[in-house]
Amino acid sequence: MTFRTPLARLLSRAAVAAALVALSLLAAGAPGTPGASGDGARSLVPWIAPSRIFALQKPADWKVTENGGADSFGIAVTSPDGLSRVALHWARAAGGGGGGPLTAVDVLRSVREIERKSHPDAVFSEASRSADSSRAVAVERYSVSGSVVRTRFFVESDRQRIHLQSYSAPESILAAQRPLLLNVIASVSFVRPPRGSGAGTAPPVQKRLVGRRAADGSLSMRLPEDWTFLAAGGKVVAGDAAGGAGFVSTAFTGNPMLPKATILQGILGTTYRPPSQTLLLVLAGFGNRGAALLEAASNPAAVRQCSAFAGRSCAAEDILARWTSKEGVDCVGSFMVANSQPVVMGQWSSVVTGIWGPRADFLRWLPLLEQVAASFSIDDRYARQYVQAGLANLARLQRKTAAAIQDLNYARADMQKAWEARQARKDYMDSKWDDYRRGNSYWVSDLEGGKVYRTDTSGTRDSATGDYYEGGGYTWTNFTGQNPRNSSEGMREISSWELDHGAPPR
Repeated sequence: MTFRTPLARLLSRAAVAAALVALSLLAAGAPGTPGASGDGARSLVPWIAPSRIFALQKPADWKVTENGGADSFGIAVTSPDGLSRVALHWARAAGGGGGGPLTAVDVLRSVREIERKSHPDAVFSEASRSADSSRAVAVERYSVSGSVVRTRFFVESDRQRIHLQSYSAPESILAAQRPLLLNVIASVSFVRPPRGSGAGTAPPVQKRLVGRRAADGSLSMRLPEDWTFLAAGGKVVAGDAAGGAGFVSTAFTGNPMLPKATILQGILGTTYRPPSQTLLLVLAGFGNRGAALLEAASNPAAVRQCSAFAGRSCAAEDILARWTSKEGVDCVGSFMVANSQPVVMGQWSSVVTGIWGPRADFLRWLPLLEQVAASFSIDDRYARQYVQAGLANLARLQRKTAAAIQDLNYARADMQKAWEARQARKDYMDSKWDDYRRGNSYWVSDLEGGKVYRTDTSGTRDSATGDYYEGGGYTWTNFTGQNPRNSSEGMREISSWELDHGAPPR
């Protein structure tokens, strides 16, 4: 699927902002401010059409209308003030220009002409289409009753039928109402296909969303209840069991001095890569195959935010990519990737935020994925803790400096401690290089109470029992930390210095 403009623009701005906060807190180590997004939550009540052919859920005071003919059927759900609206329309596909079947782009053109008759100031933008023109999206903006209203259209068209769905709301409340509008769309179900819709019309994917919160309180969001949810430290990866749909917002540290580091360790063991190449590296690191870029475009707003958070220049792109998941599902995804430029020693950082779904049914998944992305929020208390810790550290350093100025001997002692700390850090880094040269690594199992496994060029040894695991993925070159006795655990790697001293130097 190829789009003329980046589909990444469909990603929630709240999710992008929150992801950049995660970059500042996690990758750059600086305090930030939390992202926020309203969920527009309201109680929905079941509603059954008088025609008994469909049912949906809606706010109690919203109005439902339906209309249909021999070749079409439509549903509209409207707020009491008439400014917020959900609309769905199905029709048999008639011939387009030149006698061929109508494409999704043809349908959008017709919609634009109809809308401009009702709203002369209507402006359409952010239009995208698939390579075969069977799917298209666009955004409309117009004024009514002193409010600016924004509408998002989704169109699917083939030789037999057309499916058009849209949601509208005043711009001032669209972010808060979007989850509500998408819930209404997702709730529509038919007892039997409406006349004119064509047999077997596929509705949007419907899944019940539940609130999920990271165990450390760093973030919260709403997800389908059958999705996996891995979240901590302001980072999250969530998706279905088949790997065919999901949401990610996570940060990585780029370190060319650790070429054997893995994506699962949160490290990109390579020199700096531009955002689009970073995304391909990340997708491959998670076990996906055949990742390829469809589109990439610079995101100036994200560049400014990233630079402010990271304290150095950044590059950021909206990216559309496709790949095959390790479970065999062909996927397409929309991402924002922001990278900070490397420091003198070559270290750099990257934040990746995005949604993905099955390539064949992406538009059916899109309303659900957009709702998931809009619900992502970094917790205020989590961000405040980083700010408070930074202020406390600054006060401590100020007191320490004042005392050192007043007492020269104290200053000398402090310098000695600093030299010893630097020496300890040097010994710590030397131990890593020594481990590398000798072909050794050490891994700690938290599930087994801190037991240490040691790898060498031939295999991995259990330091407690003496059991030795040879060949394949157990050699020092190939071992990635999977516990030989408990395959579900990814053990953490330590150096020989940490093994002797108990922890890295401060």
